Amino acid sequence: MVPISLLVLLAVVFPVSACAGPADTLQLELERAVWLESRGALNLSGLTLGGDGYLYFTDDNGPAAIDWQPQNPVLLRIRVDSVVDRAIEYPCLEALEVEGDMAFAQIAESGGKAHKFDFEGVAAAGGGKLWVVDERDRLLLEYDPASRALKKIAGYRELAAWHERLSRGGINNGFEGIALTGRWLFLAHEMYPNLIVRYGLGKDGGMAAEKVIEIAGSSDITGLESSDGALYALGRTGSMVYKIDPESGEVVSAATFRREGDDSRYRYRQRMEHYRNSEGLAVGGGRIFIVLDGNFQSSLVNDNQRQPLLLIYRRPEGF
Repeated sequence: MVPISLLVLLAVVFPVSACAGPADTLQLELERAVWLESRGALNLSGLTLGGDGYLYFTDDNGPAAIDWQPQNPVLLRIRVDSVVDRAIEYPCLEALEVEGDMAFAQIAESGGKAHKFDFEGVAAAGGGKLWVVDERDRLLLEYDPASRALKKIAGYRELAAWHERLSRGGINNGFEGIALTGRWLFLAHEMYPNLIVRYGLGKDGGMAAEKVIEIAGSSDITGLESSDGALYALGRTGSMVYKIDPESGEVVSAATFRREGDDSRYRYRQRMEHYRNSEGLAVGGGRIFIVLDGNFQSSLVNDNQRQPLLLIYRRPEGF
């Protein structure tokens, strides 16, 4: 695929939708909390549900200069039926390899990479491909599992430089979530500022920033997912999942998993107690999946437990 041309409307002031959540918040019901056999994964962050029966993950501990050699898998997957099957105690993640040792170096050169690779969000795209967002340098990449090819789609100038608030973000306060819904691409800027940006995808391959969405009461959005024509956002500190109308940008429903967010059994050690570990979100069928990052550390209740933890919830009717 030829990289899509990017049209950024710098002279236009884009509307901001300040979303006030609904009065009634749903309570998510935990179906299963499952530790995953990691196969080298250190810090799972991004999550999406593919149309092929797999959950896809990103690991944000990617390769770094000088030689850009991958030190641990950054793209992984696991079959949905294996994580919901209680007979399988530790479902096993499968690493997706990137073709060639120099692939990351080539992306770094073309993308103006200044930091290590930091894959925070992943979305299922057409033709079985995955779109991945890199937080530290604001890169949008495409991965093709069939060819194992990794290439740049867009960079900082197209994704963030057009918006003064986005351009102020630090290396650890960048794009964390990505979702594709119809003709739109959504990117979540985690914090400072906490925004969701909508980009229109043209039939000619063009892409243009259209809308900025803010969710009232949310301090950090760390995951996005699309399902059944709706957009879903994961609020980490508040342990919330928001259902958003992708056209208006308004929150139409909200659900909480605070019981697990506050429970030490579902936490990793961290420097700042008010931050939860929930980072990746997948929604599909009758379930909501949330993956926790931080497994390079240990579980709060078990110093020997360093495996990734996946929370599986029953999806409320209509949510």
